[in-house]
Amino acid sequence: MEENPKLYYDTNEVAAMVGCEPSALRFWEKKFPQLSPKRDSRNRRRYNDRDIEVIKKIMHQKEKQGRTIKGAREQLRRKEESQLLIQRLVRVRKFLVEIKDQL
Repeated sequence: MEENPKLYYDTNEVAAMVGCEPSALRFWEKKFPQLSPKRDSRNRRRYNDRDIEVIKKIMHQKEKQGRTIKGAREQLRRKEESQLLIQRLVRVRKFLVEIKDQL
């Protein structure tokens, strides 16, 4: 485990971490709304751990699943929607259990 984990990484660090070109990261930022690195005062991109996970998912969709950019974007969107639906259902279930316990 790292002693001093970083909160933000620059484009070159992330590209080296995931094994792609920095230009691919900049391109994907335009194509995937899920990928939105922050900008610092000098307008440089700063990626956090969530952004890096999105990049890994994009790479997996493209390289392992053989999807196009459009297909990968659609798959990520559907996955996000299903996760939101699961969260809502968990909240509804919790609410119903509370009502049942009160009866």
